[in-house]
Amino acid sequence: MTLYDEKKRSTLTLYQLSLEYEQTADVLRRRIAELERASKEAGGEDRRLQLEGRIRPLRAMYRDVRAVARHLGHYYEKHTPRQGGDAAQPGRKRRI
Repeated sequence: MTLYDEKKRSTLTLYQLSLEYEQTADVLRRRIAELERASKEAGGEDRRLQLEGRIRPLRAMYRDVRAVARHLGHYYEKHTPRQGGDAAQPGRKRRI
């Protein structure tokens, strides 16, 4: 096997990378759910606050990972701008 073949085999497409991010998001979501259950069952206020402190950064990570997965999964799709610009209103003339 040549170096080129080896490099080609180890290269991920952006779509494949998005699937990896989705798997990571699933792991994070399960861990968040586990900690939320433990928080509801926690005996004391200190323990509940400690668990909430552990959940908070996981939620932020989950949101970020999901956003990256969506972005990578649809990276090559053509789309129109969602707001602003002349593309949003094709019949309108632009003022100079």
